[in-house]
Amino acid sequence: MGEHHLSHGPANRGRYVLQTAAPLFVREPVGAPRGAVIVLHDVFGVTDYAEEACRRLARGGWLAVSPYLYYEHGGPAFDATELPVARGEMTRLTAEGLAADIAGARDYLTGRRGTPAPAVLGFSMGGYLATWAAAHHDLAGAVAVSPSGVEHAPWAGMAPLELLVADRRAPWLGVLGRDDRRLPPDAPERLRLAAAASGPHASVALLPEAGHGFYRTGRPGHAPHADTEAWRRITAFLARFAAP
Repeated sequence: MGEHHLSHGPANRGRYVLQTAAPLFVREPVGAPRGAVIVLHDVFGVTDYAEEACRRLARGGWLAVSPYLYYEHGGPAFDATELPVARGEMTRLTAEGLAADIAGARDYLTGRRGTPAPAVLGFSMGGYLATWAAAHHDLAGAVAVSPSGVEHAPWAGMAPLELLVADRRAPWLGVLGRDDRRLPPDAPERLRLAAAASGPHASVALLPEAGHGFYRTGRPGHAPHADTEAWRRITAFLARFAAP
């Protein structure tokens, strides 16, 4: 795969970064990994809480990687005050490039590290992408936390989330905040129906008193109780479907 040069991004932040299609933030467990997980970041990039998701998974025994999906423009991460800029960066992504980046992360884990098919965990736009990946790649499972794109895909050429749930090729878990105002009011029920119609091993968890970014530790809207419950469900899902 080709090389990519990051002028002010992850390579200069003192992190363990590996280059595949998109560079990967990598966290290793102590001892042999029980499996592997691809973590797909939200609109703000590979932030501190995205990195902490990888660390948390590694502490649980998983080999965790997170692709820097914004790598072609330096791999920036944005704070809560930069949402318009972050959204602009998100719109520069393409279906073709995202497909290559997710495939590159999967190929690194299965080809270079010899793991079984990984699971994928995504947040917001990453939750949409995790569901997209479950419809297009061989994966152990997919978890979508506060996913976007229920009615309209975030990028041209990709299907809405509920259609991707119906087309999934792997177990799927959607974790939604009951107070997520970015979702259509009937989104939880629509996703439940799509999950049920798609066969076994798909479900939706609706968390009370949680808005769209409830998982963003240290950011506005973080809901600690919902975050804890989401991780309880995530770890149970991974233990069931992603551990060989």
